[in-house]
Amino acid sequence: MFATSELLIDHIGIELNLGLNIYKPFYKIDWMINQGYDYQNANNETVEVLGELNWYYEIKRTVSARMGLKYYLWTTNKAPKHNLFFGAHINANLGQADFSELSLGYVYRFNKTIKG
Repeated sequence: MFATSELLIDHIGIELNLGLNIYKPFYKIDWMINQGYDYQNANNETVEVLGELNWYYEIKRTVSARMGLKYYLWTTNKAPKHNLFFGAHINANLGQADFSELSLGYVYRFNKTIKG
């Protein structure tokens, strides 16, 4: 689930999404590996200790964000019926960048009639 907002300035769109992850099965594995540490035991063997699934893990797994820029081929000032865009976004978990993405998209605007 997420909410999104986009600020349109001529050919540029600045987009922000905030959301809640309902199901993210592999984040648990990623968290345990990245929050863990290695140490040498008495036999000079390397032992890996996995990270703890604490309250911070639960919050970070749940809160997601996506921020980015879009470039529209035709100006958005005139609200064209058809438009193409190129986008670059950063996806994050509670503000920590997770991955980036590039996108190519198409926008179709339905006719909106105002009765007066």
